[in-house]
Amino acid sequence: MSKKTLLNIAKIVFAAALIYWLIHSKKITLEPFVQLAQTWWLIPLAIGSTFLMLGINNYRWLLLLHGQGIPIGQWKTLRLTFIGLFFNLAMPGSVGGDVLKAYYITREYPHAKLRVATSVLVDRLVGLYSIILLAFIAVLSNLPRVWSVPALRNLGIFIFLVLFAFNLFFVIGFSRRIRGHGFTENALKKLPGGARIEKIYDEVHSFRAGQKQFLIGLVLSLISQSQMIWCLFIIGRHLGFEVSVESFFFVLPVGFMATAIPISPAGIGVGQAVFLKLFHWYNGTESAMGPTLITINQVCLGLLGLLGAGFYFTHKARHHE
Repeated sequence: MSKKTLLNIAKIVFAAALIYWLIHSKKITLEPFVQLAQTWWLIPLAIGSTFLMLGINNYRWLLLLHGQGIPIGQWKTLRLTFIGLFFNLAMPGSVGGDVLKAYYITREYPHAKLRVATSVLVDRLVGLYSIILLAFIAVLSNLPRVWSVPALRNLGIFIFLVLFAFNLFFVIGFSRRIRGHGFTENALKKLPGGARIEKIYDEVHSFRAGQKQFLIGLVLSLISQSQMIWCLFIIGRHLGFEVSVESFFFVLPVGFMATAIPISPAGIGVGQAVFLKLFHWYNGTESAMGPTLITINQVCLGLLGLLGAGFYFTHKARHHE
């Protein structure tokens, strides 16, 4: 058995152990899920909001591709988006599907392999950038509370540093002056694998030509994430949890970022533990709200991921024909 297989098995076991601990310690209980099933309109609300988020994110990727002159249709990118979602459930973290999306789209456009593959990376970065922007706005709007709790203060500083890193990345990546500067040229030549890094840098830099699409994509990401947060807020209130909008816009973006780290498949287990701790820090009391809501979100993604399974197998069948 290869090291990669053993690592994936270890991550799955780790996720299962986290879930077991949360259930055994009653940090996740069945009562909210029973109540969710009894309130008929909450289920279509959760699934519909998740589908809307995926649709908006897909259109963002489509815009980035069109900004690069890639003549791809929305139906094709939507199929790849759902295939990526399906593989997120089977691979550690919530970015495994991106690898498969990049693989398939490079086969569709072999003349622009690096460009279309880079579009997946840039699309993911735009999505993460919108999440960290929401978290940063939440920090500013709740600064006295955040600064009064040591754990939240450290988290707020971390959010600021991540936002600064993102801004620096986009400035360096898109600036024509920095790209053409002699210092940049010399640095790329001295770096190990500098030629390959330079190619990727140039592809990221090429997205400068689609600045309009990039900005529209960022706005769409903010809308996508915000409507998902509002949806979970509404569900939380109807399940009887005492919550504030401010806590959701602070906790959920940070929690979503944590689930993107490749520790467990689709962030299952890790997301529950992270949301439990984040809401505890913010509200000062421990409740099952955080783990319950992220579980509902993951179940919705799992159900929609089944569509991706169908797209994946029909896609493979067409390829073999």
